[in-house]
Amino acid sequence: MEKHETDETFIARWVAGELSEEELSEFKKSDAYEMFYRINAEAQKFEAPPIDKRQALIKTKEKITFGKAKKRSNTTWYAIAASIAMLIGVFGLFTSNKSYQTSYGEQFAVTLPDGSKVQLNADSELTHKRFFWLHNKIVNLKGEAYFNVQKSDGFAVKTSHGKISVLGTQFNIKTREGSFELGCFEGVVRFDKIDTSEYQVLHKNDRVVLSDDNLITATSTENQPNWMKGISIFKEAPLQEVIDEMQRQYNVRFQFTETDMNRLFTGSFLYNNLETALKSTLTPMGINYTISEDKTTINLP
Repeated sequence: MEKHETDETFIARWVAGELSEEELSEFKKSDAYEMFYRINAEAQKFEAPPIDKRQALIKTKEKITFGKAKKRSNTTWYAIAASIAMLIGVFGLFTSNKSYQTSYGEQFAVTLPDGSKVQLNADSELTHKRFFWLHNKIVNLKGEAYFNVQKSDGFAVKTSHGKISVLGTQFNIKTREGSFELGCFEGVVRFDKIDTSEYQVLHKNDRVVLSDDNLITATSTENQPNWMKGISIFKEAPLQEVIDEMQRQYNVRFQFTETDMNRLFTGSFLYNNLETALKSTLTPMGINYTISEDKTTINLP
């Protein structure tokens, strides 16, 4: 028998784009592949209607209690319960998402079903539809990530600040605490600001930043984001922004009572040594600090 007939997870993994190259190659040679491909394509067009689970259960209970049908056996009761569970479960399955998350001090590489690669920075999350994603290439991003898109047809990234339509290949998105930055490193991308008609088309070396809700364009000659080189660089950035980034990269916590977090900092820090990073940021600003014995807490005045 074919593997898709014996492996209960096979078709679900195929729809989600999670088969190995060998499995996919063998499946395409089978007589059933064309049929499943057409079913998959048609299913993508289907929009599940909203289900009121409570009302569905009430109606089912009414039919069971007040209907004139003959007395049901235990087997029938189990079948009814299973049908309700299946009805609710199927719609939940088709709307479910696949999620990738990084915590503080962590980076993670993701390969999407079409071969596109995403590098997640610390404290970031990427989600997309679990099924039929190849026909609806939309991902959602919170945090920061670098994208290398293989096939740009229909590929888009949604953030809390707007939508990025991929017309080219390589770009970096940073969306954190009310701030947004997009940089194009290869090809072309388009940014549509949320809830407005404003948009910006970016080519290689173009950057766009949201500042006080205004789109500001700039250029850069970097061949990849600084964070992928293990460094954060700041130009007249509030100290709070610097502290937040250091917490992400080193998984530490800052405690302070009187330190002015609105002071501006210009400089950088590397990700390979906490104490060196503290000396390169806080010492030039004349800020004293102490580090807890377990090196998880930084105490400021």
